[in-house]
Amino acid sequence: MRYFALLLLLVGPLACTELTSVPGDCPTFCPSGTIESKDSIFTDIIVRDSSYRGYVQGYQAEAMTAADIPGVIDSRAFFVTNKMTTDTTLAGDSIPIPYSVDSARLRLIMVRRDTLATNLRLKLYAIPVTSDSTSTFVSLQPYFAGPVVDSLNISAILALPEIHDTAGQRLFGDSVFRTDSAGHVITTSDSGRTLTLLWHLDSLQAPLVPADSGQIGFGLRVAADSLATAALGTLESGANAAVSWYFHFTKPDTVTSTPDSVINQVATRAATFDSFVFDRTIQPLDSNLTVGGVPSARSLLRVDLPPWMRDSIDVVRATLILVPVAPVAGAPADSFELRGLPVLSDVGAKSPLTGILTGKTAIRLNSADTVRMELTDLVRNWALDSTQTRSVMLGQVPEAASYSEIRFYSSRSPAFRPALHITYVKRYPFGIP
Repeated sequence: MRYFALLLLLVGPLACTELTSVPGDCPTFCPSGTIESKDSIFTDIIVRDSSYRGYVQGYQAEAMTAADIPGVIDSRAFFVTNKMTTDTTLAGDSIPIPYSVDSARLRLIMVRRDTLATNLRLKLYAIPVTSDSTSTFVSLQPYFAGPVVDSLNISAILALPEIHDTAGQRLFGDSVFRTDSAGHVITTSDSGRTLTLLWHLDSLQAPLVPADSGQIGFGLRVAADSLATAALGTLESGANAAVSWYFHFTKPDTVTSTPDSVINQVATRAATFDSFVFDRTIQPLDSNLTVGGVPSARSLLRVDLPPWMRDSIDVVRATLILVPVAPVAGAPADSFELRGLPVLSDVGAKSPLTGILTGKTAIRLNSADTVRMELTDLVRNWALDSTQTRSVMLGQVPEAASYSEIRFYSSRSPAFRPALHITYVKRYPFGIP
């Protein structure tokens, strides 16, 4: 048996060739072809592309942008707090006792800013509590032209040394904070990218008005020596504004057996509505592909893969190529992400989307460079499964949180139409045993 096994080892190499001094030659079992990759730009593969607007309104966005770029954009944020009772009625007495406001603390969360901005300031204005989704830049202009309620110099406070105090955890939500002589407090999170701004306001700056049901409205403008832009959190992101009222009332001796006593309390009311307005006119959709803006716009691209690509190749890489009509003007910090979401079923503007096999790329403001988005996984899936809907929806992330929008040439512009750059190899022809 041992000699038989040794004989098999000696005879095995001769099964493929008679020349033991050269590599094996097995034409029956070895592949007859070679791997050959091809690189092609398909300029007519994207068809029936369209744009739609109205997906997300400014008051539904995850952030509200305040910016002041001369000659480009003037964007202002605003919010209105929830209602609050302005008096109380004690047991045994039917006469309401009014609250006397001592002070208020306003909390704002800044989720984005340009860290290169110098002398960055946020200005607070009083606006009507009736401000809502119908408010426009023009209708709110008189209130932003009025006196400033308060101003917070973000750059100056961030330049101050940190204060480490355990009492700050109870007062400000963080034991590490910075503060100025006016009582403004800033705490940082997310490696300094997110700022929590706390304003100390007196009863004149933040009055509790019974006729307004305890609501109060504030508008915000940003200013800086340069790069004046910032984004503030909203209700949709869970980082909304809130006002804490510090007040007192007198409990009379007519309802208790003790002398008159002063009761001190605090009540917090979150924003019930927030949004932003800007002076740029919303341009109607045209023959180009539009993404972003307020209300947000999306673009649907349909891809017509040729039959030979669906059953005879393996996709190595696929890149979507888009040519902007013009640079997106604005502050560099207001750059955004362009995302391509696969379409589950193509029914036009309301096509259901999936977050699987998505593509994404960054849109840099003030740049007219050609935009490229990697869609390798998605195109490979289309090539492997002929039942898939071969469409992709382009959208801005986050949507409607900024004034910025971009327009690309569509398939109706032959010289600059969207294209797919695909690198692929033909299926490897293995031998048949």
